[in-house]
Amino acid sequence: MHNLTTSQHDRLRNLIRRSPAFTGMRVVVHDDRVEVIEPEDLVLGLGPVLDAVLDAPMDQWADLVDDCLARLVGAVTGGSPELDGPTEQLLDRVYARLRPVEGSPTGWWNYANEVAPGLLVVLALDHPEHIAILNDRQVQRHGFDRLVDAGLNNLCGQLPEGYAVCDDVYILCGSDYVGSTVLVLPWVVEAVTGAPDLPHGALVAMPNHGTLIFHVLRDGQGARYALGEIARLAAEYHQDAPGAPGLLSPNVYWWQPGSQFLEPVAHHIGDGYHHGVIGEDLATHYSADFADLLDELDRVRG
Repeated sequence: MHNLTTSQHDRLRNLIRRSPAFTGMRVVVHDDRVEVIEPEDLVLGLGPVLDAVLDAPMDQWADLVDDCLARLVGAVTGGSPELDGPTEQLLDRVYARLRPVEGSPTGWWNYANEVAPGLLVVLALDHPEHIAILNDRQVQRHGFDRLVDAGLNNLCGQLPEGYAVCDDVYILCGSDYVGSTVLVLPWVVEAVTGAPDLPHGALVAMPNHGTLIFHVLRDGQGARYALGEIARLAAEYHQDAPGAPGLLSPNVYWWQPGSQFLEPVAHHIGDGYHHGVIGEDLATHYSADFADLLDELDRVRG
């Protein structure tokens, strides 16, 4: 957290972890957020907590932290009034969102589909200070299809203004929904590259909620380079560093046109990567279809 010494930072994390505001809950404290794992899945941003203690003596921090967290938790667990109102008032704040299966209360989200092994697509209601995942009852009340359509459409407004690109590997970093824009990948690719067609699909990685990495498959040389490069980048971004967005997956996936499922094809396993060369640090797990595609692309000149 910015503007805090190491000792202050550690003290604040301990106060948050031990706060009575989380009585009866299982929480994971990160540097910029708290994930409530049980009995309900919630993510609370810690910006208001940091603001509450920054200019206060440390002997007052415990009360300030508890008061602030109590307000945040109360606002969330007390329900969102809009969820009891007309669906139209929700639609511009609902997002389709990736969520790891591990650590999730999946029994609350029977509506959620698996888009890749271990990754779900859930529906999230965006608040200024937190993100709340809708449960089955809420989704049923407002209509799954209508919420999904709105959630996907709203992702199209989450692209960052800029991006990095090297040898046709694109890196997009921005809001807490950028990783989830893989769910509207054809739109993303056209918006970023101008290419309207992806006949062979793309290689993609979503290492955390704030990052999307992709390469449009066109030729074998480019594909094999991108496999190694994206795997290296995904491993780098898939770290729970201070201030980093929530983690998703370190894998490289193959996005196929017309498919609703991302196929994992590779991941980084070491530090011996040499730029542009696939070596022993790249673990691959190709399906027969992806292996055939690489053979086909090898016959295409880059």
